[in-house]
Amino acid sequence: MDKYKDLKNTLTYIHSELNRIETMAGTLSSIEREHYHKLTNFDHNALVDIAVEEQNAARQLGTMKQMCLAMAQKVEGMKNEIEREEVGESARRVETH
Repeated sequence: MDKYKDLKNTLTYIHSELNRIETMAGTLSSIEREHYHKLTNFDHNALVDIAVEEQNAARQLGTMKQMCLAMAQKVEGMKNEIEREEVGESARRVETH
């Protein structure tokens, strides 16, 4: 039983941290997109170049956000599977007693 509890606690922690990273990446991506729009309003080549870099950063952060979401869903699925296994194991013990 302890092995399941430790594993579930670890998965809960990983899930929580992935959600935090996803939130941060989303926030930063939004800021980068805002910077892109602000910088492209200026008629200056150097600022437009910076704007393009901001746009690329926003895309990468958006990808990171999606990766974190996918990993968090996978971790949650693993945790649920462990819980089902744990319940099944408890039910088998009750049947044998």
